[in-house]
Amino acid sequence: MKIRQIFIAFALAAATLPTMAQSLWTTVEAEKKIVGNLGAYAELEYRTHDGMESTERFSGTLGLEYKIFKFLKANAGYSYIHQQTEDEVTKKGNFIPAYWQPRHRGFFALTGSYKWKNFEFSLRERYQYTYRTEQSVDKFDEDGDRKADELVEGKGKHILRSRLEVEYKIKKCDITPFISYELYSGLQEAMATDKMRYTVGASYKINKKHSVNAYYRYIDHSDDDESAGHIIGIGYKIKL
Repeated sequence: MKIRQIFIAFALAAATLPTMAQSLWTTVEAEKKIVGNLGAYAELEYRTHDGMESTERFSGTLGLEYKIFKFLKANAGYSYIHQQTEDEVTKKGNFIPAYWQPRHRGFFALTGSYKWKNFEFSLRERYQYTYRTEQSVDKFDEDGDRKADELVEGKGKHILRSRLEVEYKIKKCDITPFISYELYSGLQEAMATDKMRYTVGASYKINKKHSVNAYYRYIDHSDDDESAGHIIGIGYKIKL
């Protein structure tokens, strides 16, 4: 592989990432063409808590993608998310230590794209439903004595994610910079804005099958699924 070019690409990406980043997100993705315009993909993701000192969550995704037209594709899939909730002190002063909780997510998306000169614009509309399972967790009073378990109720959430992304294709270069804006709208709250993501980064095509990417992301407004703040992301993709 082009080791020297890979090193240069990541050095440039690292130089543009803010030093105040709080969390690290990493992904490994594999794509496989099944037949015609239909393909399948799988992804593993790992995230850290703020400060990058402990695991925040890991997840796995399986999905299908279908190219409807040259400019329009659809995909759908399922994600299993195992997420850690950090230590919490309740309003009554009780202490709940960190605990792990599973979440199940189904999603469907349509992505349209348009090329103009060296730019490629894409708009993705993605619907997702996430269900957090019910479970009992440990609870202690102010003196550290154990109390009856706290019941964390199950909860479902419907979200519409609208993402606008712009890529710039550099001639005779395997590095492609990109920038994107993503809006999360809660469908249970009359399309109320849930949160926003701002991302800038670059991808590097190692060869026809392998590519890597690095980005900086800022999330405005936290929710049960993600905390607000600064993120560094690194990803690897392979086409089988």
